[in-house]
Amino acid sequence: GGANTTPGPPPATLPGGAGGFEALLQLCGCDALLLYGADDPWCSPPFGRAAARALTRRACAGERRTELVLLSPAGHCPHHEAPEAANAILSRWVKGQPPLASADAATEAFGRVSAARAQSEGELEPRTPWEGLLTGMLS
Repeated sequence: GGANTTPGPPPATLPGGAGGFEALLQLCGCDALLLYGADDPWCSPPFGRAAARALTRRACAGERRTELVLLSPAGHCPHHEAPEAANAILSRWVKGQPPLASADAATEAFGRVSAARAQSEGELEPRTPWEGLLTGMLS
């Protein structure tokens, strides 16, 4: 037998010709709230920080809000595991308010759940060399 010469499907491409996940996020033209479970084993906080970094570096960053909020204890489904906190934060966000009670607040308690928001670009940077290597694969 010979080689199969039947053309297959085209290779996967990202919208807008983006070359990677980070480039794709930089095409996002809307406000972005990244609500993460601090204990998420699959989409862990390092990936949330990487996504937030990409969103803060997009061309429209000065015109659009980007917020990263970590809920703890919560894992992959913070809206299910910490619904009171997730609902309060989302409700504020869609009303155009800061996700936590005060625009200057770094943390807020919702019963047993705490919410922490990144307040500066420095808080979004990789915290370990491994995190930098791991999240560098997104670009």
